[in-house]
Amino acid sequence: MQITSTAALFAATVLAAGPAVGQAVALPKVETRVAYPNLKFDRPVALDYPREDPSRYYVAEQHQAKVWSFPSSPRDTSEKALFLELPDPINRGNEEGLLGLAFHPKYKENGQFFVYYSAKDAERRSVVSRFKVSKDDPLKADPASEERIWVSDVDRWENHNGGTIRFGPDGYLYITLGDGGAADDPLSTGQNPKDWFGSILRIDVDHPADGKAYGIPADNPAAGSKAHKHWAPEVFAIGLRNVWKFSFDRETGDLWAGDVGQNLWEYVHKVDNGGNYGWSIREGFHPFQPNRRQKADPAGPIKPPYAEYPHQPTADRPDSGLSITGGYVYRGSAIPALKGWYVYGDYDSGRIWALKPEGGKAAASGEILKLTPQNKLNITSFDETPDGELLILAFDGRIHELAPAK
Repeated sequence: MQITSTAALFAATVLAAGPAVGQAVALPKVETRVAYPNLKFDRPVALDYPREDPSRYYVAEQHQAKVWSFPSSPRDTSEKALFLELPDPINRGNEEGLLGLAFHPKYKENGQFFVYYSAKDAERRSVVSRFKVSKDDPLKADPASEERIWVSDVDRWENHNGGTIRFGPDGYLYITLGDGGAADDPLSTGQNPKDWFGSILRIDVDHPADGKAYGIPADNPAAGSKAHKHWAPEVFAIGLRNVWKFSFDRETGDLWAGDVGQNLWEYVHKVDNGGNYGWSIREGFHPFQPNRRQKADPAGPIKPPYAEYPHQPTADRPDSGLSITGGYVYRGSAIPALKGWYVYGDYDSGRIWALKPEGGKAAASGEILKLTPQNKLNITSFDETPDGELLILAFDGRIHELAPAK
């Protein structure tokens, strides 16, 4: 039996996606419900599975630094197996820990998977490591197989670590990390493409080169564009404060990201190769501390977000939140009215929105869940099943799913 944890939504006038007011559009109606009622995890933050064999799902626990696997079917399973436990020490600040998990596209062939975590080295750093599955037990990783593929520069503060890692449809590994932490981008990393902070990176883990454990894709900005030649080779896009979850549209390959704002706004970007998304000159659609007179990187114009929502509710925008969690473009079949809409949520308020991309902007955007005290979730991640349905991880320890409203 599935436990219904959400009410049906309102279909109403679409809220403004940005500065301009959107048209009145009937939004899809959804609810959430617990997908696996007999499973519970400690601070789950990431879910992934081998694309060649999705019979088991894998969940990463942030502060326990563990990865668990369980059968994706049946839904009433109570079985879970410990796949990997990172050895101490790791940093376990509020935004630190085991943050990302990604299986190699050829996992069945090479047994490789990757994790992103906060390393407790002599100085604070973030790490992406490659592990291999045990040769003796397919339900266990080999902890001795760890190979650090990528290590960040020294990170002075414990917040703004990003932490999402995913393989794109091009087979390359994408990595997000925040602007270095604290407030106000004190090191001005957002518009500095020579460092890695405030960026999304893209690397080739299958073809190491130049003495590193990875190679650089030939069409990364610095390699493929004269205007971007001053960028670090790994950098794919800049001007991002703290992307908390990004994903690829399974039909178009587009990269969508939820970027955590500072004091006023949370926002959604469609991220392009070589794009600049404005931080810390802009926060969403709005100027950020213009008296700082910071200059934008000269490689290209700042790209505005597709949508934003405020930290404080107003008469025009009652749909507030404090920390965006990026989601997915819905490509499932259970909620036909939602197909092609990008779904995202907020960790703090528990709200869930969707936007309909059209012509390089959001043609419609608004809440799709009627929020109640009973269905409010601290949403840490959206994840996609092989059929394109959406799962939700939350700090109640459960795996939820998005479903059509009854």
